[in-house]
Amino acid sequence: MLLSLFLLLLAQDVAPTQNAAASPDLSAAIELAQSGRNAEALTAMQKLAAAHPEDHLTRLWIANVYMRMGQPEVAEPIYRSITLEDPRNVDAWIGLGMALLHENRIVESLVELTRAQEIESENPDVVSALASAYQLAGDDRRAISYRQRLVTMSPTKSNLMLLEEAKRAYGHRIEAQAYDEDFSSPTPSTRVSDIAINFRLSDVVRLIGRAELQTMSGHRENLDGGGVAWRWTPWGTFTGQVLIGNDNRVLPQGDYLGRVDYGYRRATWTGQVRYYDFFGATVLMLSPGVTVTPIPRWTIGLRYALTSTDYATVTGVRNNTLDVRIARELTPRIWARGAFVRGVDNFENFTIEEAGEFHAKTAGAALQILLPSLTSIVGSYDYQWRKDDVRMGRARIALVQAF
Repeated sequence: MLLSLFLLLLAQDVAPTQNAAASPDLSAAIELAQSGRNAEALTAMQKLAAAHPEDHLTRLWIANVYMRMGQPEVAEPIYRSITLEDPRNVDAWIGLGMALLHENRIVESLVELTRAQEIESENPDVVSALASAYQLAGDDRRAISYRQRLVTMSPTKSNLMLLEEAKRAYGHRIEAQAYDEDFSSPTPSTRVSDIAINFRLSDVVRLIGRAELQTMSGHRENLDGGGVAWRWTPWGTFTGQVLIGNDNRVLPQGDYLGRVDYGYRRATWTGQVRYYDFFGATVLMLSPGVTVTPIPRWTIGLRYALTSTDYATVTGVRNNTLDVRIARELTPRIWARGAFVRGVDNFENFTIEEAGEFHAKTAGAALQILLPSLTSIVGSYDYQWRKDDVRMGRARIALVQAF
């Protein structure tokens, strides 16, 4: 969610709304900027501003071009100078607020955008900027309220999608998945189902209940338990979870998780510690990872995991996992996803056969569909190469319903 919001800020144009008052020379410079020729546009605009420093429209566009070039720290003082000369210039207040958001100065941004709202409370650009600022500040309820106002003012597909994303992130959730694994060897097929309830107890605390059921050769094993997710900053979340299955032989008898997620601008960093207690073995897993959005509509995830397995007679058996995932937004409601994993590809449904020295390569593809009902549906297929020429195919369907 944080990644998509910062991408919105990067893409959002804070261009002045008084284009009708632009001179022919300024209009030509604006066309250069809108065609991506920012350096040429900036040179032309600076010449105009030097000749007519009282021309606020030209200076607004100079600041806007700096924003397009990813230099909010340069744009900020230009916007601020205009607000001092013309305190009722709402475009300058909006630009100043957006520049501060890009600089991660969220509290200051809210102050300046509130001044813009006092001037033009029904300006869609003001409402949109305030929604983004409140969301980054962690005030989800107010952010959703502003996004609903924005949809009423301007019911574009982009505004509708942003409202849906905000509701998905803030609402309670039911998460369910089921998959089948078929092997080329005599190994029996495996069927797994997993369901979790994510309940928002407060704006910063969520309770999680989870149950997993695995069936292999007619034998069933299960894990049940829950956890808590605490958002200790608007950008950081700590999650703790305990799952228990006392009679298991393939699934762990205990699965203990601690994870920290921290998002900043285009990246979300993750650190994870997991401890599995099997019948006859224990496994400690340490895993750092990061998900980045290098350009709009693309995300790349990298994760490394180290596992150390202790058996009754052998201790410290290590295994390394490298996980690479990539996603592409095909349309505003459809994402294509791909993955390649060397090692353990699924620590959420970890089994005893993946403990110790587990060597495998897994390639996967998935399609995610986001529905207006706040439903997310994912269909995927994974193909795995194991040692001794064993192959495994996994078909999965997953559903997330927010409410």
